[in-house]
Amino acid sequence: MSDSLLSNIVILDVSGESVFFHYFIIATGMTSQHLQSSSASIARFLKDHDIKTNHKEGISSGGWMLLDSPGITVHLFLEMQRDRYGLEDFWSTSKEILRLI
Repeated sequence: MSDSLLSNIVILDVSGESVFFHYFIIATGMTSQHLQSSSASIARFLKDHDIKTNHKEGISSGGWMLLDSPGITVHLFLEMQRDRYGLEDFWSTSKEILRLI
């Protein structure tokens, strides 16, 4: 994963609150290119580990991208969009597994 391009990475265990996925990952990129590169890197990592990406959504120029795989959902944001959507607040009762600032 292109973790050098991402910051404020949070992995939440939402298995007790969602029947669709177990882990919810949120990360911030500084530029649209960071989002695009990181999304491609994550998709490649998942494929290399035989994890299918069911759905991709969003565009890097819009400041938000999503990758949805069995049991895992990854959201990549620019800072402004991350603050705007407030997904961490939405999943605030979930167990935080990891936070890398």
